[in-house]
Amino acid sequence: MMARNFSAVVTHRLAELYSKLLPIPCFLCGDFSPHDALCKACIVELPWLDQCCQRCALPLNESGICGQCLQHPPPQQLSLALFRYETPINHCIAAFKFHQQLVFAQTFARLLAAKVKKRQHELPEILIPIPLHPSRLRHRGYNQSAQLVDALSRELSIPVDKTSFIRQRNTTPQTGMSGKQRKRNVKQAFAVTNLLPYKHVALVDDVYTTGHTAAEACRCLQQNGVEVVEVWTIARAIRHY
Repeated sequence: MMARNFSAVVTHRLAELYSKLLPIPCFLCGDFSPHDALCKACIVELPWLDQCCQRCALPLNESGICGQCLQHPPPQQLSLALFRYETPINHCIAAFKFHQQLVFAQTFARLLAAKVKKRQHELPEILIPIPLHPSRLRHRGYNQSAQLVDALSRELSIPVDKTSFIRQRNTTPQTGMSGKQRKRNVKQAFAVTNLLPYKHVALVDDVYTTGHTAAEACRCLQQNGVEVVEVWTIARAIRHY
């Protein structure tokens, strides 16, 4: 186990160094794209999410709040996503999340920051990544949400807190679970370690699926004094609708 954890950390560090120093091929088409995961042509062709619900990022014909959120508002006041969780963005996120393709952190952060800057809402005081349980972090070697938050912080000049909000239960991976199973799986999964001085926070994750993880995280923060929570993700899954 120790050898596997060490190998994961070394692989992660080497990939991070490689992505910073050397030009790399576009992940999708193979053309060289200096220091970026995707070339400009492939970025244009991604499944961009345009008009969507302000509360849950569900695609809509025009900006507003969807019927589901009007009837059952989620705890977050605002949700923001770049893409529909479809091919090929799902493959890009999997490479970023599971296969040390850390160059995606800067690509996604740059695109997400551009979207954030276009809106009219006040910026949050702090960026907080959805945390991994320590055992999952040791196994994988890095938290993709934390990587994304660091890159976003550089783009937006917003500070990061990666220590005050933790995952206290090692929840089962949620791939393939139903909405009810996901809700049970993340119940009381999060906790805070310090008194939170923030009133306006952005929670950052890779994919918004059913929203149960985000909702549980938001409730934990709000129970500890945070008044406004936004949820920022790379992609919004819509197939469960």
